[in-house]
Amino acid sequence: MAKKKSRTPTATSSKAAKAATDDDFVGKRIRIERATWDAISLTAREQMKDLDDITEEAFRDLLKKYGRTADFREALKMSARQATGKPAHRRPRKKR
Repeated sequence: MAKKKSRTPTATSSKAAKAATDDDFVGKRIRIERATWDAISLTAREQMKDLDDITEEAFRDLLKKYGRTADFREALKMSARQATGKPAHRRPRKKR
């Protein structure tokens, strides 16, 4: 029986993920429609990334969309912004 290839963080992952061990990863089996899978697979090939990188990026974007984060420090910053009433996202000023 062949050993499973262990997942190690890539150079593009955050500092927190670099320190992660195999115990820090969770596996979940999901079902995806064929058309969605084909689009994800094509995107991964075009970006020269593996499926793990693509899904991590997608879940980070999903958490950001709903104002959540997996990073503890970022969660503290978001909480402080809410407590002080400052907007979470500032719009860049237009250059004249």
